[in-house]
Amino acid sequence: MRKEFLMGMLVVESDLGRNTGECTYKEVEDGARSSYENGLLGLVAWNTFLERREKIKGIAEELGYDYEKIRVSCNPANYAGTGGALGIPQFMPDTWLEYKEKIAKIVGKKNPDPWDTTDGVVAMAVKVADVPGVTEKNQWAEGAAAKLYLSGTTSWQYDWYANQIFYWSQNYDKIMS
Repeated sequence: MRKEFLMGMLVVESDLGRNTGECTYKEVEDGARSSYENGLLGLVAWNTFLERREKIKGIAEELGYDYEKIRVSCNPANYAGTGGALGIPQFMPDTWLEYKEKIAKIVGKKNPDPWDTTDGVVAMAVKVADVPGVTEKNQWAEGAAAKLYLSGTTSWQYDWYANQIFYWSQNYDKIMS
């Protein structure tokens, strides 16, 4: 995989690891509850939030963190949804758990930490490497991987996101010098 592509992902997702969440999980939980009670968040989204909350509790406990105090992505302001993306890779907790064993094997830890730079970057690489062509450095595949990373789809509606990553990957040498 191209290091430039991975760096572009890292810039866009967490500003090179500097922004791993602007809200505490407690703030996200309170906001999601309020949105649900006010009819802004549907039942399916609320139930997904509750399932993810239990996963976040487990992840936090394994790492010795207070789940209510961990920093995560905030609830979106411009659409009905919930925050809660974790650490450097900004994975939702179910995504983190899906890749946890692969990450652990690569970094040599039983419990990798999404807020740890190495663990987080490895997580990003493992996820995008699942897309055929990414490890062969195919730019079309990288675009598809970027859109899948954000939205779970390769729809043209997420070209803007892939373009942000390509911008940073194309300017890798300028940024790193």
